Amino acid sequence: MAEEEEEQAERVLNIIVSTVEQSSNMRKTLKQQIFETVSTLRTIIAKLKDSGNRKISEIEKLTK
Repeated sequence: MAEEEEEQAERVLNIIVSTVEQSSNMRKTLKQQIFETVSTLRTIIAKLKDSGNRKISEIEKLTK
């Protein structure tokens, strides 16, 4: 995943978290579910980045 897209994804996730934190009318269980979903998305993004970096490294190794 490119650096710019990763930063953009993180900004969007931060906006979601910030919005949920500011909402006083949202049920506690719904807030918790949103926080867990954002956490899962962050984990997936990190794994995709790691996988991409490993593949790039492997391609560079094979082309040398």
